[in-house]
Amino acid sequence: MRPFIIIGTFLFSFALHAQDAWKDVYKESAWAERDSWQKAAELIQHLNLNANSHVADVGCHEGYMTVKLAALVKTGKVYAVDVEQPKLDKLKTNLANRKLENVIAIKGDYDNPKLPVNTLDAVIIVDTYHEMDEHDKILKHIKAALKSGGRLVLCEAIADSRRESPRQEQERKHELSINFALADLKAAGFTIIKQQDPFADRTKEKGDKMWLIVAENP
Repeated sequence: MRPFIIIGTFLFSFALHAQDAWKDVYKESAWAERDSWQKAAELIQHLNLNANSHVADVGCHEGYMTVKLAALVKTGKVYAVDVEQPKLDKLKTNLANRKLENVIAIKGDYDNPKLPVNTLDAVIIVDTYHEMDEHDKILKHIKAALKSGGRLVLCEAIADSRRESPRQEQERKHELSINFALADLKAAGFTIIKQQDPFADRTKEKGDKMWLIVAENP
């Protein structure tokens, strides 16, 4: 019986890993592979930053975008927001290893990223907006944090087979169609200056494609 148990456990573990391997994309160990499809440089370009800019990475996880932003805004600030303290702890380690000292880590609430008011030149949210049940409140706080003319960049994923599904069903699958986000942004008073769907293809990684919205605080 013991060999059977070991083999069965191995097969279960292997199947689970094969099914959920994409979840490791946020970990530092997967950042290099993520560079091959995320189009991070293009996302950052849409933020319209310079070396003195103040920018927020909302839903920063372990710091994939934060690290790139901190290297760019050398005399500015990056506000890295997450609701989970373990992710922020890992972020701080990643920043220390790279000797990046222009990042302020913020433990946000589920309805408030706790950003400084009228301070930011840009905000980016990558593959996290679909998790925000209180998206109207989040957008209100982000709009208040942005200077006039400041930009908000959203990048989310949706599988082709679920593009017409109800919002709740999409969010249960950790994804969101662009039309829902566009409606949210317009209702919040943002001006849409660019939308692209699809933007990044991660079919091989997760079976979906990512879209892009660039919005502006009037």
